[in-house]
Amino acid sequence: MGQTNSTQTRIEQREGSAKLEEKEYGNGCEDLLMKLPDECLGLIFSRLNAPDRNRCSLVCKRWLGVEAQGRRLLSLLAQSDLAPLLPSLLCRFENVTRLALKCPRRTPGIDDNALVLVGGLCPQLRRLKLKGCRQLSDDGLVDFAKICGPLKKFSCGSCAFGVRGLNGILRHCAFLEDVSLKRLRGLVDDPKEFVGPGTNKIKRICLKELCNAHLLSPLIAGSKHLKTLILCRVFGNWDRLLEIITEHLKELVELHLEKLQVSDRGLLAVAQCRSLQVLYLIKAPECGNWGLTVLAMGCKRLRKLHIDGCLSGRIGDEGLISLAEKCSELQELVLMGVNTTSESLVVVGANCSQLERLALCNSETFGDNELACVAHKCNALRNLCIKGCPISDKGLEALTGCCPNLSKVKIKKCKGVSATGATTLQMSRGGLLVSLDTEILVTPKEIPPIRTSQEGSGMQSMHAATPSSRSALAKAKLALAAGGSFVAGTLLRRTSSSSGS
Repeated sequence: MGQTNSTQTRIEQREGSAKLEEKEYGNGCEDLLMKLPDECLGLIFSRLNAPDRNRCSLVCKRWLGVEAQGRRLLSLLAQSDLAPLLPSLLCRFENVTRLALKCPRRTPGIDDNALVLVGGLCPQLRRLKLKGCRQLSDDGLVDFAKICGPLKKFSCGSCAFGVRGLNGILRHCAFLEDVSLKRLRGLVDDPKEFVGPGTNKIKRICLKELCNAHLLSPLIAGSKHLKTLILCRVFGNWDRLLEIITEHLKELVELHLEKLQVSDRGLLAVAQCRSLQVLYLIKAPECGNWGLTVLAMGCKRLRKLHIDGCLSGRIGDEGLISLAEKCSELQELVLMGVNTTSESLVVVGANCSQLERLALCNSETFGDNELACVAHKCNALRNLCIKGCPISDKGLEALTGCCPNLSKVKIKKCKGVSATGATTLQMSRGGLLVSLDTEILVTPKEIPPIRTSQEGSGMQSMHAATPSSRSALAKAKLALAAGGSFVAGTLLRRTSSSSGS
């Protein structure tokens, strides 16, 4: 009995001392985060990703409020069960300027009432993205446009509304600058209804995978201050439409024509855009040398040009020579499926003195002579990419003493180029990075010194101490050349786990 009382007494004494220590510790220490201003705390939250911000908001009520006040971007799963939660969510994040509502396929999404609720509770909304919201109709979009904030960017994809809803956005959103439409199912061919005209503040329009292209021509033509126009897989004959549109686009700077039904007649219309600087002509098999010639005569300020000839053979030296002679400000040239030879590359090197990036893909005529021509003529070149061309190690030798500004060479699917040839090019220039398919050459600064022995067999292996060689699957191979002294380079090959023996 006495032993039990003594044990209980000791327990009480320990608890009392623990409470005393806790009290003293609490009086002597203070929470420094409580002194941190809300502005600084919000700045810290802005540097975190979305999952970390969500975790921080659960720490205390103060962090919950500060994190909500600083949230500008909000992405929600726009299923039908989101509608009852919208008032509490949007009242918490009242400063949201960018909102994305995405609904998965074959899932009921939000309706018109929910979209109108978004417009009323987000007074500072600048950007709205709708994806897969098939329950939204034209009426809901018009009602939203009447009460939404100063909307500047509107993007939608895989939705069911049509011409009337889009016209409501264009009519009521006076600050709209960016419009992106993709896979709209509600664009029905009606001779009485068209999309547009656009407002004078629209600067960018992106149209992808749409039917009834003629319904969108007033939208483009009415945007007189348009800077960027992207057309990708927009069905219909665009030759006549481009003739109508380009008469009004005097300030167009960037144009993408990807997988369109367009010919040289359409390029003749594009030539009216005198301010054009960036052009993507991708998979347009009906365009040829004549179209490029007339294009070069009108668009002399081109800086960036991408051409995918689809191996049709309609684009070759004749068109490239015209471009090089007229477009002297060209800085980036990408040719895919275009059979070019030294005849046109000489003109490109002589006239385009600012050319910094050159890419040639799947060209049957670009060989060692053409590569040597590029090396000797393009002195400002910084980035060179060659894919699927008949070049060899002999052609790479021309790059060893030319192109003083060259910093990166990328070679893919060129059967005539070996690892030894790429290594020799790598070792000949200190700051050059050479990439050969999955084999990446290491810069000379990262290669450790080689210690040779008289008893060696002439071949030695080593592992480069680089970040890319830390993996257990990475293997290093040393390419050595005979001739009295060793010339070594290190190749890192990424191998799969199945071949790591």
